[in-house]
Amino acid sequence: MAFGNVPGLQVYVVQLAEKYTPNAVDVASGLNIAAFNVGIASGAWGGGLVVDLHGLMQTPWIGALIVLLALTRLSGRLDRSASAAPCPA
Repeated sequence: MAFGNVPGLQVYVVQLAEKYTPNAVDVASGLNIAAFNVGIASGAWGGGLVVDLHGLMQTPWIGALIVLLALTRLSGRLDRSASAAPCPA
């Protein structure tokens, strides 16, 4: 279930690459999958670190905190981009 967004994001990256750098579609596609793999590896490393330092029972709230921080950052980014966009008349 967690990886259900990968195909849609892959299509999005390929479409952006076709639009902005048509000669680098393969590179963009490969970098996108590489970024997913880095995320998987860093998540496994971070989860192992949490279990090692704090115990298995602490992983749910630490995971929730990470999601909350990511959503807060995303909200801020969306808010800045919305304020930078011209207002429709």
